[in-house]
Amino acid sequence: MKSLIKNLITGILVVFSLSLSAQPQQGLRTFDLRDVKLLNGIFKDAQETDLRYMKQLVPDRLLAPYLREAGLRPKAASYTNWENTGLDGHIGGHYLSALAMMYASTGDKDLLARLNYMSSELKECQDKNKNG
Repeated sequence: MKSLIKNLITGILVVFSLSLSAQPQQGLRTFDLRDVKLLNGIFKDAQETDLRYMKQLVPDRLLAPYLREAGLRPKAASYTNWENTGLDGHIGGHYLSALAMMYASTGDKDLLARLNYMSSELKECQDKNKNG
């Protein structure tokens, strides 16, 4: 595991370094995630691992703290540890960001459905609280 992480970091640094040295006069430019397609290798493997993990998570369990806080009945029990002992809802926010970025990278329709579902459920919470 340590060697995989070391290889990932080294690869990122090399790509970053090469991109800076190749076009120093142009500065940094942004690009859409959909414009980057990973080829077979450690970065594609990492993306596929993340994708599998994201699909194993249950949105209703991540939404449970928000529903409870809004006075609505959760559709599933919260995940344990951080998600039910003081940092309730913390992972849900990270999950929304991860869904958006992974969908932009892969175009996976299941991720878009999850993102839309979670957004609509959070809107219900905001509507119930009447505080945005």
